[in-house]
Amino acid sequence: MVRKILALRLSAMGDVSLTVPAIRAVLDANPDLQITLVTRSIFAPFFYGIPRLDLFFPDLKNRHKGLFGLIRLYRDLKKKQDFSSVIDLHGVIRTKILSTFFKLSGKPVFTIDKGRKEKKFLLKSKYLRYLKHSSVRYLDTFNKAGYKGNIGKPPYLSVSEEALKKAGSFLSQIPVNNTPILIGLAPFATHKPKIWGTDKFKELISLINREHKAEFLLFGGGEDEIAKLKELQKYSSNIHLVAGNLNLSEEIALIKNLDLMISMDSSNMHLSALSGIPTISIWGGTHPTFGFYALGQPAEYHLQIPASSLKCRPCSVYGGKPCIYPEPKCLEMLKAEEVYNSLQKFDLLKIRNKKAALGTNIIHS
Repeated sequence: MVRKILALRLSAMGDVSLTVPAIRAVLDANPDLQITLVTRSIFAPFFYGIPRLDLFFPDLKNRHKGLFGLIRLYRDLKKKQDFSSVIDLHGVIRTKILSTFFKLSGKPVFTIDKGRKEKKFLLKSKYLRYLKHSSVRYLDTFNKAGYKGNIGKPPYLSVSEEALKKAGSFLSQIPVNNTPILIGLAPFATHKPKIWGTDKFKELISLINREHKAEFLLFGGGEDEIAKLKELQKYSSNIHLVAGNLNLSEEIALIKNLDLMISMDSSNMHLSALSGIPTISIWGGTHPTFGFYALGQPAEYHLQIPASSLKCRPCSVYGGKPCIYPEPKCLEMLKAEEVYNSLQKFDLLKIRNKKAALGTNIIHS
């Protein structure tokens, strides 16, 4: 008999992507289980190819907007399936209200423990130690409901054949003779205290170009970011703009073909790590110990100035607190030379001869 449960996680991009390892782990360990996940349609590519997972996309701007909209959403979900339990992986007002409707109807509800007290203690005390990763917290929520599982090794993300073809078509326009290193760059994040700056990336590109043959692919989103990425693209002929040219599924397919991703603490960091790609992340106002680090990546791949070097760091859990300096000092102190030396130290700039002829070199999921 198939057991059917409901899971809730509506936003944000990076957080939604981190549900994938937990969902895969639970479904792999429970072959009689079927999960319906309520999330936004834009995030559908994260869940491609996962068996026994159904996606439900609420219309939060119209039919499911506001309190009465949540009542309609509850009724729509009730009509879809008779769920045995509800797993709230979000823990915000909207999902708490929706969960309450199910609870009142007699369904057990299990809500994520975000570890807010632990994070607050770390932030105030600066006594930094690694807390549970977000993916582990998601898995713990399923475990509380009686659905066990173990998070395996990456890659966790799959993509369609169509997305692979589109990514291959994009790569075919790049001169990749002599198998150069293919490096993804994601210079932006949601909040300013998490952004190193395009000038620092220019310095890093120059350092890499002096000694290595590489092609750089720029990732990001939104009009402002794309405009800045277009300016960065002009800096060197081996820089290519991905943002705005491919959809999310196609970008994931392209990420799967990278040799290396260099990213801020952002969703692109997570997408790269979840794809099993070596990922160097650069940290400023936030800190990987809060549990948002790149899953499966060595701790030394998370680059930052020591928190002891700047008493105000980390200044917030998510990066939303304005910096007390005109520019984030923690990021200003991290020099391009230090990042470059780390790449050399970890042998991440060695040319790899894994790729076959162009057109067949896309890594299939």
